Amino acid sequence: MFVLLLATDAARAAELPEVGSADRVRVDIPDMPGAEATSDRGSVLLAPPAAGTKWRVEEAPSLDTYDATEGIEALGAEAWHAAGLTGEGVKVAVFDVQWFDAALWPDELGAYTTHDCQTHRSCDVAMDTFRPRYGFEEGSHGVACAQVIRDIAPGVELYLVRVNGQTTLENAAAWAVREGIDVVSMSMSFFNNSFHDGSGGVNDAVDILTAGGVLLVNSAGNYAEEHWVGEYDDADGDGDHDYSWGSSYMPVYYGAGTQSVQITWDQFGACGDTDLDVYAYDRAGNVVGRAEARQQADADNCSPVERLRLVADEADWYWIRVVLHAGDPSTRFSLFGRGGNLLRTEPGSVADPASHPSAFTVGAVRADGYLGNDVEAFSSQGPTHGGAAKPDIAGPDGLTTGVYGVRGFYGTSAATPAVAAAVALLLSEDPRLTPQEAADRLVANAISGRATWEAPDGALGAGYARLPAPGSAGDRGCPAPGGSGGAAAVFVPSLLWLSLLRRRRA
Repeated sequence: MFVLLLATDAARAAELPEVGSADRVRVDIPDMPGAEATSDRGSVLLAPPAAGTKWRVEEAPSLDTYDATEGIEALGAEAWHAAGLTGEGVKVAVFDVQWFDAALWPDELGAYTTHDCQTHRSCDVAMDTFRPRYGFEEGSHGVACAQVIRDIAPGVELYLVRVNGQTTLENAAAWAVREGIDVVSMSMSFFNNSFHDGSGGVNDAVDILTAGGVLLVNSAGNYAEEHWVGEYDDADGDGDHDYSWGSSYMPVYYGAGTQSVQITWDQFGACGDTDLDVYAYDRAGNVVGRAEARQQADADNCSPVERLRLVADEADWYWIRVVLHAGDPSTRFSLFGRGGNLLRTEPGSVADPASHPSAFTVGAVRADGYLGNDVEAFSSQGPTHGGAAKPDIAGPDGLTTGVYGVRGFYGTSAATPAVAAAVALLLSEDPRLTPQEAADRLVANAISGRATWEAPDGALGAGYARLPAPGSAGDRGCPAPGGSGGAAAVFVPSLLWLSLLRRRRA
């Protein structure tokens, strides 16, 4: 049996720097001198400002890919294409952080315009897709998302938009409203900006979009296997959080390399009431990561967040310990062992802005055998920490694209543009619909194995996204959940119904 060796206070090294060499910082001051980017709400800097100015780390968004043409069949879009309904007249924007080499895909992407929301807050400057500014922008994730949309809704007006943090998201949201965008597809998640309860600056951007009549279709995230949430509980009074299995240590399996562990607690409106620290240990009891930022209400950078970098020399089990350094122990905290596998809490694993009630949040189901598959094990589940029923619907992943090839584009990253494209098809058939009404119609036609609409499924939402027959208006005669109009979903084949029932009982 493994016995973990406790590290003493004397063995503690200096706390990790608040801002790493690759980090940026956010100040809620527009047009800050020397800013890398600015919006009408704040600015991004490469280093903390002078003392006396409140700041926090500007989190880079996380791409919700687990690693499209199959999506056409899974969603039932063939009949729409045959009827000449391909998304004409619908404006779809893809918000993403990785656009490398987009110009090398003219045949698959067709006509589009690009918009750089960092270079200027207007987003009217074209992107330089051959020269990413930051390391985390080196990739073609956004290109793949755009390829999925073009495959399923080839007639849409397509916009590729650079969004690499909260500040540029604010710019992009305002731009989308001005531009008259109908649907935004965003396969990214933001961490450490709220308790993933629909609040905070990132979610304020969803309010901007919603007020402007723009539908945000957002990935639920791929964090169901990497998340735990619960009340801080020091059962034995030693200052350590004790989990329900009687230990102060959360086991996490990681591959070799530098890994990320993130702790947030429910005090974004009262930072400084509680100060938590986090430590990581290897099998021999050696400290391989620590996070000891001070949460003090009067500090310039107070945030109820600890970011731990875990240095894993080899693929193995590691152990995470959460300690009360000071303050009130009565708090609820969330742990994300990013890239690992832990004793998880699947509900509540939806990140921002998928946690926002107005976001149209998408889970993932494998496209091959779509209606017979359960939700992907990694697909984030609700309800959110704020109680919102998420995801709203599930879409297909495992799609062939130019970027990812036949090995497949997986994750809620792939399912989200597929669902966004389905909404665009509905809008092209009936321009009188608002984007939200088109999303409601897709929800009404979703296929589900549930006999009643007593509550949305925490993994599948309304069910498997599936387009109605063109011209049917998606009406099957029964009200959808929540009374938003439309029809209840039809039943899936009995074998799927039984498998879903077994999963819900498990």
